[in-house]
Amino acid sequence: MPSPDLEPLLGTSHFRVRIGRREIGFSEVGRLTSETDLTVPGEPRDRFETVVLRRALSRSRELYEWRRRVAEGRRDRRPVTISQLDGAGGAVVNAWRLERAWPIRWSGPAFNAAETGLAYEELELAFDDMIWLEPSPVPARTQGA
Repeated sequence: MPSPDLEPLLGTSHFRVRIGRREIGFSEVGRLTSETDLTVPGEPRDRFETVVLRRALSRSRELYEWRRRVAEGRRDRRPVTISQLDGAGGAVVNAWRLERAWPIRWSGPAFNAAETGLAYEELELAFDDMIWLEPSPVPARTQGA
């Protein structure tokens, strides 16, 4: 019998991504990284690695158009929230908000007539800050539910 003091291990296959107020389906989210840059002696600086979001390509040009607006010099920064779920359609167990994120790269699919598979698009995001959010309390189940 497992010890009641052990926390359950969390998987990486169930997650949600919100860009601004819109939830967008992605098949993959790159690693979230915060590090201290020590290249300038006596002046350590915190910095965040970019995050790559990957999804199957559809006819939606939404991510591409966001990148184009930024490439044209428009300031279009959005909050991006990445939520880890405890299972398919499950409760949020961890969530991170990327503050003032903007796309620095959009990549479309590569084509190869010798292979079959899905076409993917990728969006690489830079951001000003990353906040590990407090999870919402899980409501107690009522009897009979």
